[in-house]
Amino acid sequence: TVEALLHRPRRARLLVARLEGAAVGVAALSFVRPIEHGGRSAWLEELYVPPAHRGRGIGRALLRAACGEAARGGACAVDLEVQADHERAAELYAREGFRPLERRRWVLRLGPAIAASPAPAAGVTGGCFCGALRYRTSARPRVVVHCHCRTCRRTSGAPMVTWATFAAADFAFTAGAPAELRSSAHATRTFCGACGTALTWRACPGSVDVTVGSMDDPDAVAPQGHVWTSSAVAWLHIDDDLPRHATEGPAAADA
Repeated sequence: TVEALLHRPRRARLLVARLEGAAVGVAALSFVRPIEHGGRSAWLEELYVPPAHRGRGIGRALLRAACGEAARGGACAVDLEVQADHERAAELYAREGFRPLERRRWVLRLGPAIAASPAPAAGVTGGCFCGALRYRTSARPRVVVHCHCRTCRRTSGAPMVTWATFAAADFAFTAGAPAELRSSAHATRTFCGACGTALTWRACPGSVDVTVGSMDDPDAVAPQGHVWTSSAVAWLHIDDDLPRHATEGPAAADA
């Protein structure tokens, strides 16, 4: 969760209080848009100072900093909850202007999130825009990622390309013969010579990457992360919770 929030500053703020180089407190702030407040508001999820550093004004400083960040983020209110036995924290919030609401919080825990299956076991089919080339896979992909590298951007004309990596033995062209481009010293890309659709990327004999956009049913696979974000265009903002890797990332490297 922390990793996801760090990549999405519009959704949250993480504040750390430091004293002589050491962390002595933390505040976690998430932005929400509840109907109750009629606009963007902030939820103070955590405000913690280790016992050894309490009574020194650190919690108050963190709280004020968090409220300041909420205001700068466009929030019209800050919500929080206090456990019944945390009278000291309640006193701090009361001094800073917070007021308790007459309500009880309820929750239904749904369990851990279930990751979407990357692809059906039967594999996927796809082809180029004009229909001259067709392909089929016989298994699910090993990994699916959004790639932001400069080469993918230049060869596709798009700000990024989403790739599904398959074992080479599980992939085959079923109609037509693609044109090839040696895009680097170690990689070869294939595309349709008639309509130009980008189709595959190969850098080793054991695997092949297939463009998800060329699949008949792109929804059959689910992206699992972003790679080469160090090369991403500055104006592209994708608001998802997927892991981000400055280079190829561990999953892509394994595949």
